Amino acid sequence: MKFSNIPHMERQKLVILERVQHDVGRFTNPVFNLFVIAAAIYLPCYAKLMLFSTSGTLDLLNVLLALSAIALVLTTPAFALAATVEVYFARRIAAASRASRNIEFA
Repeated sequence: MKFSNIPHMERQKLVILERVQHDVGRFTNPVFNLFVIAAAIYLPCYAKLMLFSTSGTLDLLNVLLALSAIALVLTTPAFALAATVEVYFARRIAAASRASRNIEFA
């Protein structure tokens, strides 16, 4: 019997994966929050610009539209990386959870 096949070790792997996901989440959650805030500012400003277009004026909503568009463009790669990392850990935790359940009931 391999040392890694002990049921207790499968539970330990699951706990370690959950802890690592929590630690990485401290870095990915601000990226998600920034992206959502920028998108929440961008969409209403864009809708207002498309529906009630006033050419040649520079008002607060146009400035907010430009700044939120810049924020979205700059944070998109970080958002994609953070989402990929979160999906990776979610899949690893699900696989480890299934493995620990299968060993317990075997």
